[in-house]
Amino acid sequence: MREAALAYCSMRQLGDDLAAAGYPALRFDYPAAGNSLDADLNESGHHWTAWQSSIEAAIEWLRGHGARRIVLCGLGGGATLAAQVAARRFDIVGLLLFEPAIVGRSYIRQMILEADLQSGQSMPRELGLEIRENRFGPKSVEQIGAFDLRKLELRAGMKVAIFARPENKAVDACVKTWAARGVEASRHGFEGLHVLLHYDTLAEQDLGDFTRPIAWLEQAVPPAAPADTPVSLPVAVLQPPGCVDAPLRFGPENRLFGMLCRPERGSSEEMVLIPSGGREPSFGAARQNVVLARKLARIGIASFRFDFAGLGDSLGPPGRERLFSHAFTDRIGDVRAAIDAMEALGFSRFTIHGLCLGAFHALQAAAVDSRLSSLVLINLPLFSVPATNVLGQLEQRGRSASEYLSKLARPGSWGNLLRGRSNLAALRRATAFHVQANTIGVLTRTARRIGLLPEQSFAHRTMATLSKRGVRTLYLFSAGPEDIESFAAEFGADGAGLAAYPGAEMRVMPGMDHSLTITSGRVAAEAVMIEFVLAGRKDTFATGNCIAGSGKVCRAPIQHMSRPAPAPVAPGSVSDRSAKLPAGADD
Repeated sequence: MREAALAYCSMRQLGDDLAAAGYPALRFDYPAAGNSLDADLNESGHHWTAWQSSIEAAIEWLRGHGARRIVLCGLGGGATLAAQVAARRFDIVGLLLFEPAIVGRSYIRQMILEADLQSGQSMPRELGLEIRENRFGPKSVEQIGAFDLRKLELRAGMKVAIFARPENKAVDACVKTWAARGVEASRHGFEGLHVLLHYDTLAEQDLGDFTRPIAWLEQAVPPAAPADTPVSLPVAVLQPPGCVDAPLRFGPENRLFGMLCRPERGSSEEMVLIPSGGREPSFGAARQNVVLARKLARIGIASFRFDFAGLGDSLGPPGRERLFSHAFTDRIGDVRAAIDAMEALGFSRFTIHGLCLGAFHALQAAAVDSRLSSLVLINLPLFSVPATNVLGQLEQRGRSASEYLSKLARPGSWGNLLRGRSNLAALRRATAFHVQANTIGVLTRTARRIGLLPEQSFAHRTMATLSKRGVRTLYLFSAGPEDIESFAAEFGADGAGLAAYPGAEMRVMPGMDHSLTITSGRVAAEAVMIEFVLAGRKDTFATGNCIAGSGKVCRAPIQHMSRPAPAPVAPGSVSDRSAKLPAGADD
């Protein structure tokens, strides 16, 4: 769900804060979400029931490891699920809820709106609902629409705190109803927590401030005395069909985190690196990186999906651990650390796969690290960062200054602007961008003509470097002018300019959306990516790599060869900071 991706980094910080306050915490992904296994949910469509069952399974796991008092914590729909589970158990002492969905009818309407915006059309409700990686069946849609937390029978004496925005009036009615039934329920403001619902597109910003929630918890459910012996828990190693998926900490002081996905039986020297794309955790906006990794493993190719520093499960640099990192922070060091970690495990040929900002950082790293032999760049937004107004450039992709002039000429446009119905900040950014773009464009062309700037742009210099090294590069774009705009300005909308760089190619994928959230387009794109990776394997060519001078990859028949597996993986240890017990489990 979108709310889980938005809040992921902050909720990781909450787990660390709880551990520091004496409450071991476990964060986990629901079945068919994040890094968890599929459990065939998208075939059965029984998500709502299965997700509640997974919470109960986490509780039982905790109790099996010695926990006696359990506090459940959740955000949005996760908070709703936590409350529903708590209503039927007697071992839950507290609930810590952030902006819970109170009324199912309202929540399902929001989900339907998101689904329609994602697909660009309104789907028949009797078919269920598809949002990102989830295909909710009609039964789940019915269950989600039917809940009303105001009618939930929580056990008298249970400690409950709800932190919500002032406009969420349904929370007030819920707290009042619960309190009348003997629940020790309280409502709190949302100061310092708005980042759970919205993060800045580019800028560095603070993660959620959980000082007040933890202060409430310390009063309501005081932590147990610390144990004399350190907590020792098993490392979570997942085994989807044909794969072994294990956590791994790496980089300086093991501050970075990733998931290493290997074939179940043996492996080659090939490794596909899959870093964070944009601001999403490394599993992807629609879990597409997990799906791709497991598909690769089933055909014998290992991969490592990892979070850049200050995103997902990776810590920021020392002193900046509580910050959501800037989108254009230099990530070359993170990519190098990932390659170093994989080389230590025996891998020697590296492809890097990146989506949106992940593609930007992948290209920057490939330009300076010769160990990267192939690139898959999906919807690359920029080749280099503008000196000013980066957000303006990203917002204005596929738009022209004349488009805004024509809008201002329409009757009523100025009235809407004066009445505050138009987004004035966005209009200012648009104006500034087009003025700067035209001015800088003229100055750049003049400077190159008189020899003050190199003849080639960064994009062409980088492609020349990669081509000289024999690097294979696949540019993959959604249909539409906005995603391909920066690429087209350098190499043409049809990619004809890539002909000068052997090993490079470009494809436009009809039906693929920018973030790979639509299933049909995503599946087709995955097939192209896998075909490209396979074509570059040493053991798939009868006569070695063949690169056509036209800028297209020349593929030979696949001839599989067995290779010894690399050295056994030493999985990353369970987080010492949060001890990975379910959120709120205190002893």
